[in-house]
Amino acid sequence: MALTTVRVPKPLKKKLAKKTPEMQGAIITCLRQLREDWRHPSLNSSKLGGTNIYHAKVSRGNRVTFFWKDGCIVIENHCHHDILKGYK
Repeated sequence: MALTTVRVPKPLKKKLAKKTPEMQGAIITCLRQLREDWRHPSLNSSKLGGTNIYHAKVSRGNRVTFFWKDGCIVIENHCHHDILKGYK
């Protein structure tokens, strides 16, 4: 199975650099899993209602949001799970 390209925009890289080492590790693990299989059950990936944006589980209370562009996954944000409630 081919690996999917995952792009992380520069502003988000700067934001991620400010996270705790534990959270950085969890996000990196999530991004690697997205690259290998974005539908893997551990990610609990799903589309946010009424949008072209998806989310994947980083940890119990944290998610990354992403969208597809030209066959690549583009990471949009890292946020707390409660922020996504407005999309559903």
